[in-house]
Amino acid sequence: MHASIDPTDETLMRQSLSGDLLAREKLAERFLPDIYRLCRYLLRNHSAVDDAVQECFLRVFRYLKRWDGRPPRPWILTIAYNRCVTLRQQAGRIRHEAFPGEPIHQAMQHESLVESELEKAIASALASIRPEFKDALVLHHVLGQSVEDIAIQMSVPLGTAKTWLSRGRKALWEILKSTGHVEGDIPRQVREDR
Repeated sequence: MHASIDPTDETLMRQSLSGDLLAREKLAERFLPDIYRLCRYLLRNHSAVDDAVQECFLRVFRYLKRWDGRPPRPWILTIAYNRCVTLRQQAGRIRHEAFPGEPIHQAMQHESLVESELEKAIASALASIRPEFKDALVLHHVLGQSVEDIAIQMSVPLGTAKTWLSRGRKALWEILKSTGHVEGDIPRQVREDR
């Protein structure tokens, strides 16, 4: 029996660039969970999230000819991040809401339907800190982006991205501490970048 090997992101990008519709579909399937998660954390409004995800993929395929051969994941997530920032600005800062009782999007089926009290407190705390701190934290801790990729995606110097992560962690910790969800000083491993 011959096992099929999944094509790399780069291969899918090249095939999509040449007009391969199946490659585009595979690329969208591969990145849908990350883009949905990013939009959900940055926008926190169900209808805005769905629209943003759809617009992100439209832009990815519209601007495919601009792809310069770098790793596709940061390139695609930068498009998604920029679209979320634009939507947030256009909406005058979309109100952050929890999603209780709403059906989970297909791409999110792997996530738990029930958020813990701490997860709800974190979501609430994220909604109350400066947007650039929140964005840096989500990109780093939710999507696993490197500090270097965050700097590129947010169009800021590396030092600024590190500062935003540090200040965001501190602000988040202080809010969680004030609400009784954590105690003491911020742990060393939380302060350090990966």
